[in-house]
Amino acid sequence: MMFSYYVKLALISLKRTPLLSFLMVMLIAMGIGATMTTYTVNYMMSQDPIPSKSDNLYSVQIDSRGDGVDYSYLDTIPPEMTYQDAMSILKSDIPKYQAVISAIRTTVKNPAKHDTAVTREVRTTSADFFPMLEVPFLYGRGWDETADNNAELVVVLTKQANMRFFGGENSVGQTLQLGEDLYQVVGVLDDWLIVPKFYGQNNAMYSQPFDIFMPFSAQISKEIFTTSLINITCWKPAEDESTAAFLASECSWIKIWAELENDEKKQQFQLFLDNYAQQQQAQGRFANRILNKLVSVKQYLNEEKIVPEDSKIAVSLAALFLIVCLLNCMGLMMAKFHGKAGEAGLRRAVGASRQHLIAQFSVELAVVGFIGGVLGLLLAQLGLVAMTNLYSHLHSSLMQMNALIVVITLALAVVISCIFGLIPILKASRIQLSSQLKSL
Repeated sequence: MMFSYYVKLALISLKRTPLLSFLMVMLIAMGIGATMTTYTVNYMMSQDPIPSKSDNLYSVQIDSRGDGVDYSYLDTIPPEMTYQDAMSILKSDIPKYQAVISAIRTTVKNPAKHDTAVTREVRTTSADFFPMLEVPFLYGRGWDETADNNAELVVVLTKQANMRFFGGENSVGQTLQLGEDLYQVVGVLDDWLIVPKFYGQNNAMYSQPFDIFMPFSAQISKEIFTTSLINITCWKPAEDESTAAFLASECSWIKIWAELENDEKKQQFQLFLDNYAQQQQAQGRFANRILNKLVSVKQYLNEEKIVPEDSKIAVSLAALFLIVCLLNCMGLMMAKFHGKAGEAGLRRAVGASRQHLIAQFSVELAVVGFIGGVLGLLLAQLGLVAMTNLYSHLHSSLMQMNALIVVITLALAVVISCIFGLIPILKASRIQLSSQLKSL
């Protein structure tokens, strides 16, 4: 009952001092808007990309580096591995799913049309990629293990690529030309959101998924390599420049992700990796050490420092800007409550306690903070729209506030308004009753 009465008094007070109230609201709104714009982007960058199974997905990492350099002081291992190691590890039947990950860039066109070929990035992987990452399909499905084994020329398109090359119709069974070869479309993805793209390269975690997916085995069969799209680390150079020499070399460039259903499966797969490393060491490889790791999605994102430091710094700077705004707002609060001294004295004279005054003024600041928070949300949304246009290469989902962030924003605005208004409130409630009554 008293709360609604205090809210009514707060609204009346805001109308009595429109300029001061407007300045207070705008200071809070600007600080909240800047802070929540940067916080939203940072929060969305840091979210769990696949919460339904992130605890069961692992980056498979083995240290195949030789004795040329001492890496023993490092606990981390490059997430890529050599071709020969990747092919050996894929033979294990312990994981529920496991997929190799790489990428190429090539020209693409619909041979049935006379359009000019366009250059597109293509994700090369294996059949388990789609069920492992719960990829939704609009038409068709992913290819099967037979296609991997036979290096079949098949592709899966994103919804956007299907619209670009086939006008959005069901293109399953149609032909698409990649480079000089014809590939059959076996599936079209539905809208698919996975941010960050932990399975890809670190410098493309927040971009849109590649338009096209094809079997990794087909990439090898056609000898297509795009070094700018993959991380290649060679501790020992290839014997010559041929594809066969590169595949047999000690160059790490392939990622493997595996789904292990429980701890028992994880332990079995870890033992499989350790035994494999020991066998390779006996054959003269893995001379540096035996160190194999299964790194979960969250651990991988943390180790690889996926969230840019610039994003964290931006949040800190925005928070400092918010504090500056609130300090200025506190000065306005002091002026506002100083002008209410006579009113406070009159209320004390008719029986209101100091606690009643504190409650009344706190509600007034909470109302100011709430209004500032609502305006701050609008400013933050405008900021996110501007960032979407400025950083068009980033996934648009990074620039969208969810319900949790909206609630946090409003709560933050109210709480900080009351906190920074604590000194003005306490000062206003400690009035000398006699002196204020004389001035009335």
